[in-house]
Amino acid sequence: MPFELEIIVIDRDCSKSYDPFMNEEDKKVIEELLTKQTENLNRAMDGRFKEQSDAFTEQIDARFQEQEERLGVRFQEQEERLGVRFQEQEERLGVRFQEQEERLGVRFQEQEERLGVRFQEQEERLEKRMIHVFNEGFEQIVLPHIAKIEEDIEDLQSRTGRIERTLNAVVDRQDRQGEEIKDIKKFIQMPEGA
Repeated sequence: MPFELEIIVIDRDCSKSYDPFMNEEDKKVIEELLTKQTENLNRAMDGRFKEQSDAFTEQIDARFQEQEERLGVRFQEQEERLGVRFQEQEERLGVRFQEQEERLGVRFQEQEERLGVRFQEQEERLEKRMIHVFNEGFEQIVLPHIAKIEEDIEDLQSRTGRIERTLNAVVDRQDRQGEEIKDIKKFIQMPEGA
């Protein structure tokens, strides 16, 4: 919006030279005129500044809208590309994972077979070792105990034989004493019966 600006330029040197010729009313008129000119200038500048600011804001908003739309399109394109790349990578990884799984399955089977053979060998070694240890233990621990038990049994049998002979002798003596007691009783009872 065009505006008119009236500016009165008064040279300081000139103004000093005219001061003596100016009266108070002239000075007052000049001051009022300068005040009005300043107010008009401020209003005009505020208006131009607002116009420029509004125009700049509109331009910025329009540019921002354009950039946002372009970025939206670019973002959509990038998202689609990334989706395709992600799908391709997922398929490749799926194939690689399947291959690795098969390799691991084969390796696991081989290891299991090797471990089975090793386990069988270890089991056979342990079995032989246990038999050997058992035989050694039987010879060193059990057989001496059996021999000792047999000696104890023989000793017990000889003692039992002696005890049995002693008991037989005691029984024989008791039988003889019983006979003697019967004879004594008969002898004692005879005179009474006669």
